[in-house]
Amino acid sequence: MTQRIRAFISIIISAVMLGLVITYCIEWWMPTEVLDWIIWGAMVAVGITAIYRIVNLDKMLSDKESE
Repeated sequence: MTQRIRAFISIIISAVMLGLVITYCIEWWMPTEVLDWIIWGAMVAVGITAIYRIVNLDKMLSDKESE
């Protein structure tokens, strides 16, 4: 039971993080400085990581429910 709760909380945190990353990337689309491009690329990497984490946690929850 506690594993499911932890997974749900992790999914919620990852979804919030993904929303913040999407908002940042849309707001600062096409940066002009090199450092801004590096930060924008890092945010994209964080967003991809959040998506990957949500998918893995969902797979874990579906495996636990099928058992």
